[in-house]
Parts: sequence; structure tokens; C-alpha cells
Amino acid sequence: GRSSEIMNKSYTFDTAYMSEIVADDSSDLHVVKTVLESTLDIPPTTLTDRLVVKNVCDMIGTRGVRLSAAAMSAVLLARPELLKSEVSVGIDGSMYQFYPNFEKDLYSVSRVFLGEDFVDNRLKLHLAKDGSGVGAAIVAMTVDRDRSH
Repeated sequence: GRSSEIMNKSYTFDTAYMSEIVADDSSDLHVVKTVLESTLDIPPTTLTDRLVVKNVCDMIGTRGVRLSAAAMSAVLLARPELLKSEVSVGIDGSMYQFYPNFEKDLYSVSRVFLGEDFVDNRLKLHLAKDGSGVGAAIVAMTVDRDRSH
């Protein structure tokens, strides 16, 4: 295969590229071509090259959905009392926000772990902008409160 200096550097294949590539439904995969050739400076690609890249991006996205569902489900299953009521889960990240069908697929895979009734009727997923920063603030506030008691 062919590569480029850009692609040979770690962490240069951004998830935004994956989102664009997977969303490309054109017959010649012109968005994939643009990302590969113009953005990542890869020599001219064939339709077969572009199909392979799209397929790999789709597999990586599917893996991300499955890992996210497994992690979220593990936390919820560790607290079975939560499964009796409505649960809202805040999710941060560009994959959740921009990757095609990520949220829909996350609900779908979560049904395997948590059951259809819970996922369809009581689980609510929400985009949590800057979730890690908000989470860190909540932890710091809780620790500070516990120290003062």
C-alpha cells in the first residue's frame, strides 16, 4: 500500500476523518478520495482503495460502539437498583457527537447487555459537552464536601 508523511505520524488520522469517510455514500466515494488524497496527502487512490478504507473505518466505528456499550453496561449492571428506574447517561466525545449512527447503534448494542425493556423505556443517552471537565469538577466538589464533614 501507499502512505504519506502525514499518515506515518501517530495520531494524525482524526476521528473526524472516519466520520466523513463512513458517511460518504457516493458511487465513487469522492469524500473518501478527498480525505485521503488532499487532506492526508496519499498518492492517487482507486475505488477499491477507497472501499477498503471505508470498510476499515466502519469496523473501527463498530468496535467503538461495542466497547462503549460494554463499558456503560458494566457500570449500570454493577448497580442493579439503577435498572429499575429511568437512567440518563451523559456521553462526551466526537465519536458520539459526529460518527454516523453512533447513538442509534449504541442503543442497539446496549439491548444485548441490559435488555430491550430497560434500553427502550428507561435509558436516555445525552451528549455531555466537556464531560471530563464537568466530571472532574463534580469529583472535586464531592471530595471537598466530604472533607468538611
